Amino acid sequence: MSPSTTTPLTLADINAMDEEAFTAALGFAFELSPWVVRAAHGQGPFAGRETLHAAMMAALEAAARADKLRLIRAHPELAGKAAIAGALTAESAREQAGAGLDRLTPAQFERFHALNAAYGQRFGFPFIICVRLNDKTSILAAMQARLANDEDAEIAEAIAQIGLISRLRLFDAVAEPIPAGGLPALEAAVRRDLVLLDLGGPSWVRPREGVIDVVIVGGGQSGLGCAFGLMREKVRNILVLDENTAGLEGPWATYARMLTLRTPKSLTAIDFGLPNLTFRAWWEAQHGEAGWAALDKIPRGAWMAYLRWFRAVLEIPVRNDAKVTRIIPIEPGLFEVELAAGERLKARKVVLATGIQGGGEWHAPTFITKALAPSRWAHTSQDIDFEALRGKRVAILGGGASAFDNAQHGLKAGVGLMHVFVRREALPSVNPIRFMEASGFSRHFAQFDDADKYAVIDSFLDRNQPPTNDTFTRAAAYPGFALHLGSPWLKVEDTAHGVVVTTPKGRFDYDFLILSTGLKTDAALRPELAGLAEDIVLWRDRHQPNGRRNPLIDAHPYLGPGFEFQARTSQGALRLRGLFAFNYSALASLGLSASALSGMKFALPKLTHAVTGQLFLDDRDAVLDDFYAYDAPEFVSDWSPEAT
Repeated sequence: MSPSTTTPLTLADINAMDEEAFTAALGFAFELSPWVVRAAHGQGPFAGRETLHAAMMAALEAAARADKLRLIRAHPELAGKAAIAGALTAESAREQAGAGLDRLTPAQFERFHALNAAYGQRFGFPFIICVRLNDKTSILAAMQARLANDEDAEIAEAIAQIGLISRLRLFDAVAEPIPAGGLPALEAAVRRDLVLLDLGGPSWVRPREGVIDVVIVGGGQSGLGCAFGLMREKVRNILVLDENTAGLEGPWATYARMLTLRTPKSLTAIDFGLPNLTFRAWWEAQHGEAGWAALDKIPRGAWMAYLRWFRAVLEIPVRNDAKVTRIIPIEPGLFEVELAAGERLKARKVVLATGIQGGGEWHAPTFITKALAPSRWAHTSQDIDFEALRGKRVAILGGGASAFDNAQHGLKAGVGLMHVFVRREALPSVNPIRFMEASGFSRHFAQFDDADKYAVIDSFLDRNQPPTNDTFTRAAAYPGFALHLGSPWLKVEDTAHGVVVTTPKGRFDYDFLILSTGLKTDAALRPELAGLAEDIVLWRDRHQPNGRRNPLIDAHPYLGPGFEFQARTSQGALRLRGLFAFNYSALASLGLSASALSGMKFALPKLTHAVTGQLFLDDRDAVLDDFYAYDAPEFVSDWSPEAT
């Protein structure tokens, strides 16, 4: 029974079937080999789709080698004779068409034909890959690479790919029931949690007419987490401002091009310990526990969807299309926040939850920007029209994770060449963040003295993060990918034939350049902070390392324990009081915290405590006067001796 023409089956349907009906309904999952499905029937009833598929794969693994080969040989060649003759099964036809194998150029067809022949001659069975997880380019690259396997390794790989193919086919045909109530039930549970924890009570902060208690600049994950932290502490008069259109806050739906988040899926960030607010709870409400178990890493789009849900279910006050252009101190503890449209808002506290670029700006080397027109290059943080680059030659400068994110994204979009140039002689293999996540670094980094902080961040920046294995492998599978190690760019030139890039290892011609060159930390580069930059004390002002100075660290603001800016002078301290840097510029002072998911659950309580502490102490005199004058009677009972 093909899933394309029928209503998806339910697990209840499947568990009620006898062996014949079960095999007839699901036999299509393994190409012309219903015996695999039949062998799994006795393992029912099945609790979920993953359990169902696992039973089938167990039956396949237990099969004799001859039976496995019979299954492998039941598969058609990709873009082969069966496809040309229209003799594919319905499932194979849809899958090959989805990968574009029915729309090959003559050159591509010849390449498939040659590799099919070489593979068949070497192994005696057809090449198998889950085409739904690949495209024409990556399939050809895998065919070429797997010719180097021995027969046992290739049989094992073919069975693994059949597992992926059959899993997707089963999931198309079998509907996983939405957990009881789905998202509506989860949202009700969240609201109940808020009531049980008394998080909906009145604010204790003394109101000031026409003044917002806390303005949070940035409506991404940092800003939303900050807002919820304040709401938990019964600070209600808050407003989140974001320059982007609703739903496009942060990088996830704009310039981020990774397929999944890099952090482990189990890490929590902005939920403040409420289980029903975690990403896992949100995911399981839609996909069940088996869906969570099957999830490797969090898809980028799913994380953005979760953040939108988080904002909605908590009713966080966010104002979109509101770009902050200047923050003006009026008096100690009071600011005017100027918007691009000319409006000014008064706020007692301002939190800059402005992400990785919030402490400065994205860095583009001047020798490139001066030599080339803007149409010749882009930074990875920009909106890049990859469609316009189809078939073009593109070079990427930088060895960070975003370089490889953009390489695989561009190649998938049809860019002809994506060459990555890296200064180092070898890519980093160790990710220090994984150690920080597991060793208490994120929670306790602020307890190091300045010398240790400086040394740790110096080492962290020097080691850099490696690309993820899946992203690198995906990019490297394309024939248009190349990696140039030990190849810093010495010069770029704009010519009639394209951009010429000169490295110590030669000159190379390209049509377009992409810069994955990080960012520059400098408060003066931020329009909202330009008028206050001279007041802000930096690490170079406070710490003299025993070894070499690191100018990247030296440019970071030297923040207080609650992300508050520190000042060079007493007058500057009055101007800066109430201003907090909850963004990447906090790295040197507070470690992985404000814009790193790994440390956010430890950072948010510190920020919340600091902001609410200032709100309280700013009203010290009034609070104490009211305390000493407080005389509301609570005990009103009376004892009469005659009553005993």
